Amino acid sequence: GEYIVAGSNDNKVYLFDKDSSTPEWSYNTADDVRAVTISEDGEYIVAGAYNAKVYFFGKSSSTPLWTSDTGNLNVECVDISADGDYIVTGGEDNKVRLFGKDSSTPQWTYSTGGKIREVAISADGKYMAVTSYDDKVYLFDKDSSTPLWSYDTGGNVETVAISADGEYIVTGGQDNKVTLFDKDSNTPVWSYTTAGPEIASVSISEDGEYITVGSAEDKIYLFDKDSSTPMWNYTAGNDVYTVDISADGKYIAAGSYD
Repeated sequence: GEYIVAGSNDNKVYLFDKDSSTPEWSYNTADDVRAVTISEDGEYIVAGAYNAKVYFFGKSSSTPLWTSDTGNLNVECVDISADGDYIVTGGEDNKVRLFGKDSSTPQWTYSTGGKIREVAISADGKYMAVTSYDDKVYLFDKDSSTPLWSYDTGGNVETVAISADGEYIVTGGQDNKVTLFDKDSNTPVWSYTTAGPEIASVSISEDGEYITVGSAEDKIYLFDKDSSTPMWNYTAGNDVYTVDISADGKYIAAGSYD
């Protein structure tokens, strides 16, 4: 919680210390910043922009350690391992890329059948979960561009989260379903169907015990991993498009269109 990274449609990446609203630094990417993430210790920052570039920073300087040009289509999503050693990205070119922190050249690239909507990496960087507009969720091991498995949900998959150890993956999308997977199988552990029209955001606690869900039916849900019956739900009054849960599962934050 010592450092906060933000990206904006003023084309900038900002780094803040928690004790001040004055940025430690900012960097101009020359296009909208679509996605940002920060390592657990705050040492490394990744940003993806609409100029098709991925930027990798150390916290001490606004000069990128490296920049990777992915082509000519937007970078939609980024995530980083807890120690900053691995970075996964996705975008409108339908490609998942895995980077090591020491090089702007991807370790591998994989092409799906649709835009990459969201990526999530386990804390140790070993597993990556990916959702795509080819209706599929994918799970990768960092050592191979061949998916460990994929699962066809039957509708665009909007959102994904992975537990710290990579054991559990939760997804949601335009099929109105929250789906929980174990990393060893593409057969869902369970799924829950909301009233729709889509699941916009999911998050999972570090140990995989608790899952929170934001729905465009105006609701926030909380699940225990052992049951598809929600522990509770809350009517927000407007579409809920982002949720997050603390590492220990004790606190949930959500944002809505109201």
